[in-house]
Amino acid sequence: MRYEKGHRAGTSARIVERASAHIRERGIESIKVAGLMKSAGLTHGGFYLHFKSRRDLIERAFARAMDGSVQQWRKAADRSNPGERLLSIVDYYLTDRHRDDIANGCALPALGAEVTRAGVGIKRAFSSGLREMIDVLSEDVNGPSKREAIAIVSEIVGALLLARAVDQPELSSEIMSVAREYVLGKEVQVLGTAKGQGKASARTKSPNAKRPLKREKSKHLA
Repeated sequence: MRYEKGHRAGTSARIVERASAHIRERGIESIKVAGLMKSAGLTHGGFYLHFKSRRDLIERAFARAMDGSVQQWRKAADRSNPGERLLSIVDYYLTDRHRDDIANGCALPALGAEVTRAGVGIKRAFSSGLREMIDVLSEDVNGPSKREAIAIVSEIVGALLLARAVDQPELSSEIMSVAREYVLGKEVQVLGTAKGQGKASARTKSPNAKRPLKREKSKHLA
């Protein structure tokens, strides 16, 4: 059977896309070639027409997951006004929808803990993607500095990881809410459904913001 030009490349991309979602949901080493090829409607024997080895597929799937994560940050940045990238990214990132869609969500909380035990190729893809995310924030007009951007990324990624890990829905939502308030330094009233799809409608200073403590005058003078 003859295939149109580009058929093999398209098939390879489809397998990588499936593998990318699979490892975010179940872990880097969860890939089973036979099962993956079957789910893609292909035979096990055809695997080596597209990949050198299982490790080759895993590394390409991981790189795809990181690329997708960076693209989501850039999309959020592109639809924001100058100086408001952080708000736009947090609006996308710390939501019930993103928390629940692990297979298509950010690779950092899904796979970050496994990277330390992974190979050089995966570490390189992780580092490159992370640097780009930091740059998206720190390159904004009047946005956070690079050091601040690193702290922000650490905060929201950690919050999403914890929100996914707990088995109490209320606590999960509270973790994201507190992280959001802490990062933005404001309380944001969000309209819309419980899935966090609404837009920010009002921003006021948080009543929990740090204030200087008042010192009471001593009743006993030295």
